Amino acid sequence: MPHNVIQQHGRQWHRIVPLVIWALREVPTGVSPYMLVYGRVPRGTLTVLRESWANNQDVQADFGKPVEEYMTDLRRRTQQGADWAWIGSLCTPSQPALT
Repeated sequence: MPHNVIQQHGRQWHRIVPLVIWALREVPTGVSPYMLVYGRVPRGTLTVLRESWANNQDVQADFGKPVEEYMTDLRRRTQQGADWAWIGSLCTPSQPALT
């Protein structure tokens, strides 16, 4: 919806958008924010899995490398992220005491 409003009003879109945003926040639409922005229902991971199981659709996974190499790399990157988070937690300043 905001996309359509911007297209309709051309160079004056910056004057209209705040009104549209206000209307979206204040008026109950019964539509999800994703639907308002993209104009369609989102397809999540579970939807794709259900469609592939129920309709026997082939879901091709192309990782650009063998699955074993992909999973090894994913495990390494996940561990690296966990290590960074742990190091970051050690470097945070302590919170002030509540009095």
